[in-house]
Amino acid sequence: MTHVDSIRYLEQAGIHYKPAESPELWCYLESHFAGPHAIGSKFNHISASSMAELIAIGEDVLLSAMVAGHRQGGILAPVSKVIDLPYIVGTEAAMPLARADKGHLLQLIARPGTPKERFIHILPAPADEIPCTRRMTVTGGLYADGHTAGYYDLFPGDHVNGEGTLAWLATPGEIIALVHEMEAKADDIALVSRAACEGMIEKAKKAIA
Repeated sequence: MTHVDSIRYLEQAGIHYKPAESPELWCYLESHFAGPHAIGSKFNHISASSMAELIAIGEDVLLSAMVAGHRQGGILAPVSKVIDLPYIVGTEAAMPLARADKGHLLQLIARPGTPKERFIHILPAPADEIPCTRRMTVTGGLYADGHTAGYYDLFPGDHVNGEGTLAWLATPGEIIALVHEMEAKADDIALVSRAACEGMIEKAKKAIA
């Protein structure tokens, strides 16, 4: 089924498809390829045309998976797919949490002081020990309105099992940047008390000293 046929199928099923090139969605996807990034897997700095190609590849895979899922179950469930590519697209900073060295594992808070703050597990590592990857994970499905579907996100590497099962490899510079952010927003963090937050920060500072 072609790209156009997949969109037509969804429309006939009463699902409006939001294309990746929609301005606000495109800006969000594009932001993964430019500027500084927080802890996590990172795309390489690539040309605008190469970035557009990766987004388009992901969109085609998502559309096919959404149509297949709807045909099978009659509903549009969230979709998460890993794509193997013929070239390196970025770094794979994630590893299974169960395999991480518990003696060096840190727990910090990503996006502290925001509605999206969450716990993340971090393993300090030099930049040259964070492996490269030829894989890309794309996610998509229905949006909150219940009748529009499209891209959720895309990442380099295999993240199909979700962040809760992963530990992130991070350089000392990346860790200290997050520590400083937590310090600046300590009074706004809702997940833990200020004392617990300070304990997490102190452990992280000692680990990278």
